[in-house]
Amino acid sequence: MLRGVKGRQLVLGMPRDRVLTESDGPFAQIDGRAALPWDVARATESLAELWSEPIAVVDRQLSENLKRLSLSC
Repeated sequence: MLRGVKGRQLVLGMPRDRVLTESDGPFAQIDGRAALPWDVARATESLAELWSEPIAVVDRQLSENLKRLSLSC
């Protein structure tokens, strides 16, 4: 989603406190192999670039989002 222009534009329109990452594996491919859970680090890097934030800030935001979701279930 973060590779294409349309996907990047969609992400920029999303509230940051609602964004979560996922690998989409085994259906998504990265370098010819199935995406794995630790590949979400690439998404974090892309979000940091899009949001003009350090990776640590994006990591913290994503962790807070997941925690809030987990507590609401």
